[in-house]
Amino acid sequence: MATDHSAPDDARPRSSDRVAEQRSWPSLLARLLLLFVMVAVGGGASVYWLTNKPTAQRRPPEAQATLVEVAQVASSTERVVVQAMGTVVPAQVIELSSRVSGEIVQVSPEFVPGGRFRTGERILQVEPRDYQLAVQQRESDLAKAECDLKVELGQQSVAEREYQLLGQEVAEEDRELVLRQPQLAMTRAAVSAAQAALEQARLDLERTDILAPFSAMVQSREADLGSQVSVGSALASLVGTDKYWVQASVPLGHLKWVSIPGVSGQQGSAARIYDHAAWGGDVCRLGTVERLMADLEPEGRMARLLVAVKDPLGLESPSAERPPLVLGAYVRVEIDGHDLTDVIRVPRTALRDGDRVWVMKEDDTLDIRGVEIAWSGNDHVYISEGLADGDLLVTSDLAAPVQGMELRTAGSSQDRASEDSAREEGQP
Repeated sequence: MATDHSAPDDARPRSSDRVAEQRSWPSLLARLLLLFVMVAVGGGASVYWLTNKPTAQRRPPEAQATLVEVAQVASSTERVVVQAMGTVVPAQVIELSSRVSGEIVQVSPEFVPGGRFRTGERILQVEPRDYQLAVQQRESDLAKAECDLKVELGQQSVAEREYQLLGQEVAEEDRELVLRQPQLAMTRAAVSAAQAALEQARLDLERTDILAPFSAMVQSREADLGSQVSVGSALASLVGTDKYWVQASVPLGHLKWVSIPGVSGQQGSAARIYDHAAWGGDVCRLGTVERLMADLEPEGRMARLLVAVKDPLGLESPSAERPPLVLGAYVRVEIDGHDLTDVIRVPRTALRDGDRVWVMKEDDTLDIRGVEIAWSGNDHVYISEGLADGDLLVTSDLAAPVQGMELRTAGSSQDRASEDSAREEGQP
């Protein structure tokens, strides 16, 4: 039996596998080569970009002009207004007293503090009967004296006829006695005395009616119904209501701007009186400067003006626009002074360092100028030198003003260019 030494089929190498294996090697090499090339190219590119980084090109910052607010100025004629504070005081004040003695038998209903009387109105009445009797007595005395005069005139006529019948010349002094001239003079003097006594009695009777000497208001009273008064007894304190004074304190240097009767003019300057606490900010009363007081204010060493206000209580023409002045009130006074010509009025806030202003020149740069101030008020100053018509006054504040610094205004070409640049850079 013959032995089969042939190998099994799976143990023999297949020719097709060898062929496939031979074909896969070139493909694998190509892939590896392609991967190497890609890695090399990527690395080279990375090295290039790392060694040649792009840089941003920065534009040099543009000079920014400072934004300001300006106001164009012009010269004009302005009136100086002197500001002052003052106190309301009475222009007329008296202590009313009795000129006769007696009991007060009648009192006016207005005879109370704050009560008002017109000129000639009865305030009080003293018991008049005693004075009426005195008038009757004086009338009787006058009648008797007149009768005695008539008798004496008759006796003088008889004496003169007797003297003529005598026909003798006598000395002058004897002649007066013969004709009873001393007796005639005495009776005539008695008549004159009786007439004067009657006038005095009638005057005393008239004075039992105590009348208001002027339009007045009762400030205080010292007597009442039933009081016994004597000559000179205080009855009341009265203040006149036709006119009040405002005693205003003014710096001495401001007096030259005010017209004062008898001092610097024939007619006093007009004035306005404000009482913000009582009337509000817009309501005022009109007055006129009337006098300059002789002394200075003790505390502030300021001059004092008397500003007269007519009808201070509004009694003649009651109106809500004419509120009453109250004695003792502390008020603000504006006094119209003289006119200033060719001056420029600027806000006080636009004045720098006391006597300088900021001006925006035609080339949009800052000009710091010194000025001459003609008048300085609370809110405005009037400049006579240093500014011209048409100048652009800088009214806003600058943090660090420098002569010649660039400026711009809202809406100008520089302002619009600045806004456009800010938008390009993404700034708000």
